[in-house]
Amino acid sequence: MTQRRLAREAALEVLYRLDLVGDEPDEVIEEIVHRRNPSDEAEEHLRRLIDTVIKNQAAIDQVVRDHLQRWRFERLRCLDRALLRLACAELVYLADVPPKVTINEAVDIARKYGDDDSGKFVNGVLDGIYRGLTQET
Repeated sequence: MTQRRLAREAALEVLYRLDLVGDEPDEVIEEIVHRRNPSDEAEEHLRRLIDTVIKNQAAIDQVVRDHLQRWRFERLRCLDRALLRLACAELVYLADVPPKVTINEAVDIARKYGDDDSGKFVNGVLDGIYRGLTQET
């Protein structure tokens, strides 16, 4: 497993807890870093991901909303919502991460932690976001 995959999975856990329980981000990050003991590279990427999502959450949520078909954002499973926020943050704000890598990683993580339909659902939404971004440029 790559360091960035570890960072993404840890970031998913942070975002899930923030959405579900509303804990303080720094406390959750510290707890997860202590428990998972990631490499410096993974911890740096984890913090960068969470910081990006938190600073841009309203815009990220709107991008996701704009690409949902027959779903309301508020009705998404907490895990899927957290994963879409995470991947959307990478797609929109982190230019050093190739979009195809972001999408593939998100789909793999959705399959690992979500239900039977999570991988397909996440892939469809992120593909729409990616196509929208490439049409803007």
